[in-house]
Amino acid sequence: MSFATIGDAELQTKEYDAMLNKTSKSNTSIIVRRLVVCVLGLVLVTGISAVWAQEDEVQTPAEPAAQSASSQEAETAAQQPQPGEPAAVKDPLDYDLWVLAPAVVAILLTILMRQAVPALFIGVVVGAYMMVPCRDAAAVPGDNMFLGGIRLAVETYVIQNLYTLDGVADPKKIQIVLFTLLIGGAVGVMAASGGSRALVDRVARYASTSRRGQLTGWLAGMVVFFDDYANSMLVGPTMRPMFDRLKISRAKLAYIVDSTAAPVASIALIGTWIGAELSYIDNGLQSVAAHGTPGFMADMDSMSIFIATIPYRFYPILALWMVFVVAFTGLDFGPMRRSESRALMDPPVGPKENPSAGDAGASTAASGSAWLAVIPILVLVGATVAILYLSGVAALGPVTERTLGNILKGADAYLSILYGAISSLSIAMLLVFFTRACSIRVAFDGALDGMAKMFPAIVILVLAWALSQISQDLQLGQVLKEHLLDADIAPAWLPTRVWLPLSIFICAAGVSFATGTSWTTMGILTPVVVEISAEMAGGPPVDLELFYTSVGSVLAGSIFGDHCSPISDTTVLSSVASNCRVEEHVWTQMPYAIVAAIVAMGAGIVYCMHENQPAWMGLAIGAGAILLIVLLIGRRPKAPPTPQHIPVERVEARLNADGQ
Repeated sequence: MSFATIGDAELQTKEYDAMLNKTSKSNTSIIVRRLVVCVLGLVLVTGISAVWAQEDEVQTPAEPAAQSASSQEAETAAQQPQPGEPAAVKDPLDYDLWVLAPAVVAILLTILMRQAVPALFIGVVVGAYMMVPCRDAAAVPGDNMFLGGIRLAVETYVIQNLYTLDGVADPKKIQIVLFTLLIGGAVGVMAASGGSRALVDRVARYASTSRRGQLTGWLAGMVVFFDDYANSMLVGPTMRPMFDRLKISRAKLAYIVDSTAAPVASIALIGTWIGAELSYIDNGLQSVAAHGTPGFMADMDSMSIFIATIPYRFYPILALWMVFVVAFTGLDFGPMRRSESRALMDPPVGPKENPSAGDAGASTAASGSAWLAVIPILVLVGATVAILYLSGVAALGPVTERTLGNILKGADAYLSILYGAISSLSIAMLLVFFTRACSIRVAFDGALDGMAKMFPAIVILVLAWALSQISQDLQLGQVLKEHLLDADIAPAWLPTRVWLPLSIFICAAGVSFATGTSWTTMGILTPVVVEISAEMAGGPPVDLELFYTSVGSVLAGSIFGDHCSPISDTTVLSSVASNCRVEEHVWTQMPYAIVAAIVAMGAGIVYCMHENQPAWMGLAIGAGAILLIVLLIGRRPKAPPTPQHIPVERVEARLNADGQ
């Protein structure tokens, strides 16, 4: 090794150390700022809650001028609690629009701190302190208000709410947590055995042109439908060498990966998303039942609503279609076209050319068989569908007609997915044992790693459940429903059946874009939307399309905002898996996402609801509109002109002439 090489290495080491020190200082300052925000939030919450509690204790009515002294004394005596009698409990409806405080605090703190978990927890604490004066003293743990609010948040709304419903044991949430972990474990085993990578590799064999390569990436994303994280971490690293060989930009790969991750996972009947979405819808149904279930919802459950809203989720479906159109036509527009043009001249490069965490997590086995992934996926689907059918048949009465709708209404979706996940994980482990694709230890490590990747989502889910329960106890849906029904806030030229789902979509998109998480947005807004849309669709006449479109809009809008957000976990994960800079991925993907969202709102929500057309008509018109837009504004990428080679003799002659 030469001295120059040693000197360069030392210089690079010093620069690296300086960069680490700078990053450490930056991270420390960020942590300090977040802690300050948390402390200020807790202090503010405690102060506001104390003021509310004191107002309830010392509030006395103003003395009317015409009221006699005796009547005043009698009324005052009647209002004051007698000795030994418990103090009056505050009605949550007295808060009016202040019931929005827990959700608003959670959203704003998520924007400020760029972290969903602490923001959600503070939102739960806000709601718990607001509920302290609304509960009997015996129902509030602790001897003082400060400890009572904290303990109410942790013990009642986070822990007890996880396994009870209205004080009665309810295993649904525990089942959701379990099958989310088990599906994550099955995905980890499939990755450790090399089955997931082999499955995507087999699909990639048929790609020999740029069109086929992009269509292969789209198809691979559709195949890995059961989890958005698994989609990103499997499709991105596996397709990257093929995309480089075909001179397709890393930005295009990140767009395909991101656009086939959450959109397809959110509408899949099998996977890690359906449990959370079912629970959010179920929370809304509980709020509706607390105030009287409308007649048209008497036979509805969360599973039937989930299935019925799939055609009304215009954005995820049209986003998947747009990826196919862009890949098939080979036309691009906006910043993506410039990235594709650069890739045609220079080999695609990313911020990190060394194997990333995504590559390491894609497969720890040197080789594997695609059947190691195909069989567990088929078992997951088959076992879930079979148990859905059997549980639905068992729930049918002796005189109930055995139709698919009746079977699905009585089916236990949570138990079906749980046993489907157990079967899938068990089969994945047995296949590893019999095929010796990897050691049992590696398979168990893969399962634990897959479960660990699900843990942040589970924490968000548990806190979202707590916040949803608090919003239900504060009667948030009732307050918003009264304001939306009593106040004519919709534009005069826009019918309510158009304005309601349209405003819900825009609101959900804004919240998820600002917070960077679709699950948190769904957890906050879905229960409220279910309750409001149930009231507005109750008629007369009953408007089922309004109900399904409104619920579908909150789920679809959450995907759109999360899809475009630069702080979204799936956005960052897709960029890392594709080895593309996050800012480039966001900038190149956003025009496509915005076009799909505008078409979804126009052709899906506005046209279908205004003209009373079925959802498939809006999807058909939206698909045609996207194809027309791409054909009109899209252009084929062209490599920039290469600079002409100038002979060295001409350069030297020109320099000599200038010197003279």
